[in-house]
Amino acid sequence: MASSSPRRIALAAVTIAGTCAAAVYPAAFAAAQLVGGAYDLALPASVGRSSESYVVFDALYMQRNSDKSLNPGPLVLDTDTQQAAIAPGDLQFPVAPGYRVLFGTHATEDIGWEVGSLGVYGMFADAGVAGSDNLQIPPPLGEKVASLRAASAARATYGSVLNSAEANAILTRQYVHLPHYNAFPADAIGYAITVDWLTGFRWAGLDENAALALGPDLSTLDTVYATRTSSNLFGWQLGARGRVDWERWALEGTAKGALAGANVTQSQSPIVNTLTGEVYRPGSSTQSANVGGIFELGTALVYRLGDVWGLRVGYSMLWLTGVALAPNQFDFSANPLPVTTVDTNNSLWLGGGSVGLEARW
Repeated sequence: MASSSPRRIALAAVTIAGTCAAAVYPAAFAAAQLVGGAYDLALPASVGRSSESYVVFDALYMQRNSDKSLNPGPLVLDTDTQQAAIAPGDLQFPVAPGYRVLFGTHATEDIGWEVGSLGVYGMFADAGVAGSDNLQIPPPLGEKVASLRAASAARATYGSVLNSAEANAILTRQYVHLPHYNAFPADAIGYAITVDWLTGFRWAGLDENAALALGPDLSTLDTVYATRTSSNLFGWQLGARGRVDWERWALEGTAKGALAGANVTQSQSPIVNTLTGEVYRPGSSTQSANVGGIFELGTALVYRLGDVWGLRVGYSMLWLTGVALAPNQFDFSANPLPVTTVDTNNSLWLGGGSVGLEARW
């Protein structure tokens, strides 16, 4: 009997402790939920966070606005009215297709990387006009060369291609809001906030061409003046991307900007009097350097189809400064010498929607 007493005492102590724990634990858990619901604190989750890789593909549909960047003078003159038969504002661009691809990694140490490319193609605008021997290239050039005046039809064309590439280092901060079950239904929804700070290199290349054609009718036109430009911008980029994930949804916003050095070239076709074969002005090619900028803003709403894939829809804007636009290189002066200057005081703005897919694993 004496030996069984300690066993009975120990068993009673364990029973009492278990009973107390069962009573105290629910109370402590309820208190923790009450405090969490009252203060709604977001808990940092960077420490110990697992790495994540991602790839994003967006199909872009971009609308270009170049009216304010083009020189206001006429491209083709109506000599009867002395008004513009074709003005820069008549060159209206339709929506152009493009793409954006991003591939990157959020590392466990918060320092990750990202590479990406972007392109917009099919930017083409034209404007034509018919007359009666009253159309010409603007003076004084149109008055100096006989074949540049007294036409009955004219057309102006303008085309562009944009490409861009970037490589960034990423500093990631993530915060997680745990769901709370209290009197506020919104607190029952958990969410994660991810902020990426980006810095790295970015390049953007804009290639353009513009041409003026004259002839007896719109089906029989000869190009009389053409220009080409190429603008390559190289810069160091800074930016930020914020993302909120909740349930099957995510909302993302991005802002990037780069101060860039620009290498710009332009070439001119020779001005030829086709009636005599005389070259009034020889063709030329000129290079220039200046400072420009590359700026991008975008937002996207994501619906996760599963653990990896998600569907994206959004809106993006892209703005380039310090570039050469091809129509602004037309020189309608009477100078017979080759053109040796480049107009780089131009900008390009694109804006439009996007739809695509992303994968995160």
